[in-house]
Amino acid sequence: MSRGEQPASARDERAYDLIVAGDRVPAADPDDSSDHVDVALASLRPFVAARRGTWTAVPDGAAARLGSGLLRSLYHHQRAEFPDGWFEPYEQANHALAHSVASSAGSGGIVWLHGHQLQLLPRMLRRMRPDLASAVHLHSAFPPAEAFGRLPEHRELLSGLLGADVVALPHRRAVDNLLDLAGRVHGLPVRDGQIAVGNRRVRVLACALPADTGGMRRLSRLPQVRARAAEIRAALRVDGPVLLSIAGWDPADAVEQRLHAFDRFLAEHRPEPGTVALLHVACGEPRTPEEQEQRELVDRLIAKLNGTHASVGQAVVHYVRTSPDRRELAALYLACDGLLATPVHHGTLHAAHEFAAARGARGATVVVSELTSGAAELPGAITVNPHDTAGYAEAIALAAGCHGPAPLAGVRPDQPALDTWAEHVLTAVRARAAAGPVPRPRRQPTMPGHTRPALPERAAPRPAAGPEPARRTDVH
Repeated sequence: MSRGEQPASARDERAYDLIVAGDRVPAADPDDSSDHVDVALASLRPFVAARRGTWTAVPDGAAARLGSGLLRSLYHHQRAEFPDGWFEPYEQANHALAHSVASSAGSGGIVWLHGHQLQLLPRMLRRMRPDLASAVHLHSAFPPAEAFGRLPEHRELLSGLLGADVVALPHRRAVDNLLDLAGRVHGLPVRDGQIAVGNRRVRVLACALPADTGGMRRLSRLPQVRARAAEIRAALRVDGPVLLSIAGWDPADAVEQRLHAFDRFLAEHRPEPGTVALLHVACGEPRTPEEQEQRELVDRLIAKLNGTHASVGQAVVHYVRTSPDRRELAALYLACDGLLATPVHHGTLHAAHEFAAARGARGATVVVSELTSGAAELPGAITVNPHDTAGYAEAIALAAGCHGPAPLAGVRPDQPALDTWAEHVLTAVRARAAAGPVPRPRRQPTMPGHTRPALPERAAPRPAAGPEPARRTDVH
């Protein structure tokens, strides 16, 4: 079947020009979301609908999601033990969704895939529907080749990814890791950010998901959000600055480093209780043993901080375990004076940009990590190395106004809107798909005495007994 043809089952009036697939279908209202990826995808519903698009997601099931969770751990620099048999349900989930997408997509349509759950899908779709163009978007950093290569199935996963026309990753370091894996480990020709696979090229680009600053500005103006912010501030009973920390349980969020730095700041500057405080909001529940260990560590550190520096009735660290929706998040941003956003791996500035957008003319003091972002991404931000406890403590002192007025950060005026970002990705997919076949380049030579096997050709997985059909939500 040549590119441009499609099976008869797909030729009907319900064929879609754009299908967006992910771990789950996003909420109908972005304000009901919490995860920044879900917020962005929910905000793109009008964009997708305007392009005759629909949404689909993998079927529910613990076995199918096990693989996604294990890959998430690997991508987030956590320990990940892949048990025997993990791969078959993961493969079956991808195959079930591939059949659903192949029967729903219109001729020459685009499939845009999001998340760890669907890394095999691009190659499956290329076999079923070679007329379709596809992009796979991973919103966590691609791990170094040495880490990814420990996985026995890494060849199948790479082969699946490279079935796409475009692989989009959150930053340049992740792009370099994928290019290194394809070129150095697998011997595929790599040039100008593209990987040659047979007679075609896969474009790999850094395309970070932008923060929904427009939505956060809108929420921060709502009377009910402002009233809630006033309630939070009054409950804190702090006359001076309140610094906000928001994170999940991933150790890479570096909450431990923040707390050690805040402890040192309190020990060196000795502010009176009630004149400065830290509000730490821990989101969600631990999903891995390493995240459970992180929660226990955070609990102990915060108890130690309050036991050492607090007074009766006046904590120095206010600690909340919750998963705030967007309205509550906007209220938290308005209630606090500064934000600590300092991950040590795969970091993004979504919270920092949203914090600055929510506060607007009030001004926002933001501390960011030099390991994952540059100060140029958020003009006026204080940049620190999270591992440098002394330097981080001084950055907190600066943010708390101990050395004069705290510096204020602002959102870059050239930050792309979500629709602009999405159109950029789809344009790249169309351009890569339209390029057509190219002369087949030579594979890169292996080390003397070594033979590098080709990327595997796998048969379609056997369907699981009584598979649940893939879910699809139509957009009208």
